[in-house]
Amino acid sequence: MIFILMKLRIYFFLLLVIFNLTSLYFIIALLSYDEIVGYWINGRRKNVSTQSMGYLMFATTLSNLYFFFLIVIEKSDKNH
Repeated sequence: MIFILMKLRIYFFLLLVIFNLTSLYFIIALLSYDEIVGYWINGRRKNVSTQSMGYLMFATTLSNLYFFFLIVIEKSDKNH
């Protein structure tokens, strides 16, 4: 039973890293845009800047990967 839970935990961590790396790719693509232009039903134009939200998501994703790296290093250090 413990072996199955450890294996499930490893798969979850790998899925989390893949998700964060994929998010990082899309966030970097988002930072290349100056603004997003949308149109309301009545024809009004709406402009949204993506820079502030992109930098916030970039910092959050990098901190997620950093903490994951620290957990992996700590677990590998306990095994030796």
